[in-house]
This record gives sequence, C-alpha cells and structure tokens, in this order.
Amino acid sequence: MNSPGQEPADSKPSWQGTRRYGFRPAPPGGRALVQDFLNTRAHAEKGPDLLGDADHASAWAANAARNWSALRGAQHPTLALTDDDAARLRDLREVLDMVLTGRAIKPPQHVLGTAAIALGVAGEMSWMPTGHGWCWLGAAITGEVVLSEETGTWRPMKQCRNPLCRATFYDSSRNNRGVCRLHPATSVTERR
Repeated sequence: MNSPGQEPADSKPSWQGTRRYGFRPAPPGGRALVQDFLNTRAHAEKGPDLLGDADHASAWAANAARNWSALRGAQHPTLALTDDDAARLRDLREVLDMVLTGRAIKPPQHVLGTAAIALGVAGEMSWMPTGHGWCWLGAAITGEVVLSEETGTWRPMKQCRNPLCRATFYDSSRNNRGVCRLHPATSVTERR
C-alpha cells in the first residue's frame, strides 16, 4: 500500500514541477529532470517554490532523483536537503534560466556538481552523479544539459516569455516555433 501522494514503484514517472503546469515531460529520458527542475519556481496559480526551503526541496528532490534514476537505470540516492542545499539549487536554477533564455551569465562561484565517468567492457562510456545533497542533483541536472547540448536536443527546451509564468516546456512542433499553451499570445524565448 502506498502513502497518499506516493506512486507505486512500477508507475510512470511523475514530474511534480512540470505536472502542475499540465505539460508533458521532455522526451526522451533525462531532459525531463531539467524541465522539472526549471518548473519548480513559485507561481501565483500553480503553487509555492518547490525549492523554497529544506522541506519542499527534499520532497521535490526525492521524487526527481527516483524518476531520473529509473530512467537512467541507476539506483537512486537518498537525498536529505538542508536550507543551504535548497538555496544552492535555487542559484543553479537561476543560472539555467539564463542559459535557456540566452541571457548573459556570470559563471557560478562554486562547482555545480561532480560526476564519475566509467568505461564499460564493450567500450561504452557512462557517467553518474556523485556527492550528496544539492551536489548530486546539480551533477545530474547539469550533466543532462551537457548531453542535451551535445546531441542537439537542447534547442526545443523553451521558457514562456511571460514574466509571471516562465514555465519551461519542450517544443515538439515541427518548426520549433511552439509557444507556451498557457500564454499563447506571448512569444517564447529565442536563443541567440
């Protein structure tokens, strides 16, 4: 029996931040983590900042780590986040907002996360986030951004230009000119 709000282990991943906007998670795989992470900010109609304090951040992180680990075929860590971890994640979210919208950014003052790189017996390379708390999440999130940029799948990730919304969605339109369905009259961000 599952607790209220807890999903069965064999269920389809449910990304809390993205779900509250009614968007589908970015396909395939790990980009859904990045999208969900960017959709954690407070919204007047959609709810509080899911990274606003240690309790909110821990609840979001437990769900996100479980979903991402299932998608990547890895064992998920137990993440107990502090208020400092939540603040570092909010800082990372702001940096990724700037990356996504093409605004000039100053490099962060601290490491965004670390990962272990492994070479398999068939010569395949793999990576896995390391560390604890926000560092593990930072590595998973930034690793997915790097993979997405390398594979050319980052461009369809967009954010609503409406400053009161700023929802992140995956543009699956043929010409990559999709708009936020919550604010269709507001054009989406264009990367330079």
